[in-house]
Amino acid sequence: MAENIRVLIVDDLPETRENVRKLLQFEPDIEVIGQAGTGEEAIEMAQQFQPDIILMDINMPGIDGIGASQKITELIPSVQIIIMSVQSDPNYLRRAMMAGARDFLTKPFGGDELVAAIRRVHDKRPNIQLAQPRSQRAYPNAPAAEVQTIPEGKVLAVFSPKGGSGCTTIAINVAVALARRGHKTILVDGSLQFGDVAVMLDLKGMTSLADLSERGEIDVELISSVVQVHKSNLNVLLAPPRPEMADVISDDNVKNLLESLRLSYDFVVVDTASYLTEKTLTMLDVADRIILVTQQSLPSLKNVSRFFDLTESLEYDTEKVWLVVNRVIEDQGISVKNIGDILKRPIVMTIPAAESLVSASANRGVPLVMGANQKHPVSISLIKLADYARRELVGKQPVDGKVKSEAQKESGGIFGRFFGKREQAGG
Repeated sequence: MAENIRVLIVDDLPETRENVRKLLQFEPDIEVIGQAGTGEEAIEMAQQFQPDIILMDINMPGIDGIGASQKITELIPSVQIIIMSVQSDPNYLRRAMMAGARDFLTKPFGGDELVAAIRRVHDKRPNIQLAQPRSQRAYPNAPAAEVQTIPEGKVLAVFSPKGGSGCTTIAINVAVALARRGHKTILVDGSLQFGDVAVMLDLKGMTSLADLSERGEIDVELISSVVQVHKSNLNVLLAPPRPEMADVISDDNVKNLLESLRLSYDFVVVDTASYLTEKTLTMLDVADRIILVTQQSLPSLKNVSRFFDLTESLEYDTEKVWLVVNRVIEDQGISVKNIGDILKRPIVMTIPAAESLVSASANRGVPLVMGANQKHPVSISLIKLADYARRELVGKQPVDGKVKSEAQKESGGIFGRFFGKREQAGG
């Protein structure tokens, strides 16, 4: 028999605490283990009793619900917090999520709504697994001769300047393939406003990148409390659940996070947005390699060509960018050879078109490389791309793909970085 969900009620009004308790008293799987009337008392009782769920009022004297939630989340990452408030303003929601809350209930609420929220948050709680030091890790799914120790984790950013090019499908399947090869791998949904990784992997966790945005130093335990663990053994760090929450993540947050992830993972795969912002550029700067995705169309080739111009302006090493042609159709007007000639770049991998198969995989939440169609040519190409990354990056010295002039380092923003280079050249 499953253990009861242990709940702590926190509210400065005794009658409110009692009313909430009465709403839960007839639920056989929910146990109220205590009540607190202040934020300070909530922190103390959370440490003492280690509840599964805390129902936290937002407005309290002394330490309010936001401050108490943030402190409790730092001290006890396993505790899941549901904020209660008469205020339904989006700013309250944003502050609550930044503090570590997993759900938000607007007072007054009914028993059904309360119980549903408690069960939902409890069911979606993260599977906390502390990452082992790299020197102590074993690779049970791969032959010992195939797996090598990676001195420092490698960051792969999957990017296309043309939306709808299939970057998320490629990022997910490459990451899953690396994990299934036995490498400690994490997939980061870097499309911060409208990421699709959660849907395409059938993950319903409430934790996201936003939970790491204002926590100071990012360590192994903190990361492990936020990542979701997919059944392929892939770790996943999801995009924020609401578009406006992307604003709480800064460029420095992104850089610090990716550099921290290198210390615990062999491969960090980042699915980026298709539009260039400072945050996206930070992901590309930190990346050891960029998987640049294009298709057999003039608009896609035009945008990719412009992106190559950008990489030259930013002084990326030519080896940093791997060109991949997705949804290849043999009798298409623009052949793969034409693409190589037009862009004057080598093509690392081609992935054949199979729209219905890829769409069905995304809708089921089952990656192509681990489903019934893993022998399909599309799946084989994605596995080959993952193996290419392993061959090129495991045991090799990193290419300095992000050396910039002093003028570029000091210039702020995208345009500042362009003009910094021009001024240095005397343009």
